[in-house]
Amino acid sequence: MKKFLILMAMLFMLPVFADTMPFYTNAVPKSALGVFQTGEELKIYAQPEVNSKIVKEFKFSYNPETMPDGVFALLLNERKLGLLYVSDIGDDNWVEVIYDKRTGARGWVMTEDRFQFMPWINFYNMYGRKYGLRLFKDAPDSVDILRAKADDLAQSVAKINYVKTIKLTKLSGNWALVSVLDLDKTPKTGFMRWRGDDGRIYAFPNIK
Repeated sequence: MKKFLILMAMLFMLPVFADTMPFYTNAVPKSALGVFQTGEELKIYAQPEVNSKIVKEFKFSYNPETMPDGVFALLLNERKLGLLYVSDIGDDNWVEVIYDKRTGARGWVMTEDRFQFMPWINFYNMYGRKYGLRLFKDAPDSVDILRAKADDLAQSVAKINYVKTIKLTKLSGNWALVSVLDLDKTPKTGFMRWRGDDGRIYAFPNIK
């Protein structure tokens, strides 16, 4: 009994790391156009205009114990980095975001600067090129084939096995030019599908 109580006490003393990262293809809506970076406060409107109804209001502490669940596409509390999926683009710097991933609830927010909303190409160029990519756990086997060109029918130049790192060079439509290092430490370079033709994403920036 004493050992059990000590173990429980140790578990409660462990730090809470309530970060959020997507690991499976169904975590990213196929309709998502990119991501929106949150600040410490966020007002979400019913329509893309400041006089419309506020449907949700958040205050983010970036304290893992008080941050809401089911909101973020990606959340790193220590870095105060929170991203929401963007589902539509309006006029005058308005974008529609998904603020509840469980219900799919959406609303409009106004961007404060040109970096707050990042279409996928900007997001991958900023974070993917800096941190590399990681494959989702349920990505199709076809993603493991590197090709000479950004085409499903192009010549196969290498196969990915036991990936250590995937360095992103550039995006070309639904393809990414990458350099892959396997456990055998053999570098392999070619085009890899980061997204399917249906919009399903297979590889995501490995943000740390």
